[in-house]
Amino acid sequence: MVRSIRGAALAVLAAALTACSGQAGGDPAPGGTGMGGMNMGDPDAVPAEQVPGAEVAGGRFELLGTAPQGYQGVAGTAALARHGSGSTVTIELRGLKPGTRFISHVHEGRCEEGGVAHYKFDPAGGDMPPNEIHLAFVSTPEGTGYMTAENDKTAGPDARSVVVHPSEFTDNRIACAPLS
Repeated sequence: MVRSIRGAALAVLAAALTACSGQAGGDPAPGGTGMGGMNMGDPDAVPAEQVPGAEVAGGRFELLGTAPQGYQGVAGTAALARHGSGSTVTIELRGLKPGTRFISHVHEGRCEEGGVAHYKFDPAGGDMPPNEIHLAFVSTPEGTGYMTAENDKTAGPDARSVVVHPSEFTDNRIACAPLS
């Protein structure tokens, strides 16, 4: 039931969603796919850890120095599955502000570097999915968050971390999880 609530919340989130680059996101339909095939996640997708035959990497979220006040208890995990059909990323978080819109991105840098730039399948390509992996979600009343995003391209070794932040304050990175 919580996952179906999150799926419905994803459609609401899309209208105000922006990426770290400041470009507006598309308007995802329920289920996470929006205009131009933009995938911001699907809470009902097979989690990265359960993708058959996949090479899975991941780790625990670590609080970043840029985290705004009120997020000191954030914890959770992220996982990246590389498989024959592409890439799957799943995040699970707790300690978030309830009912808040969040966005996460796969980054090139390691967590100790703050994630640095977004990971792009084509470095010369655009800043939005499907060239990047974004996960958008609204936290539950209990302050938890969950999302899985899929991409038909397989992420390379430069996909090193996932960074999460409130969608309205994209410069305030809350936490980072390693994908290696």
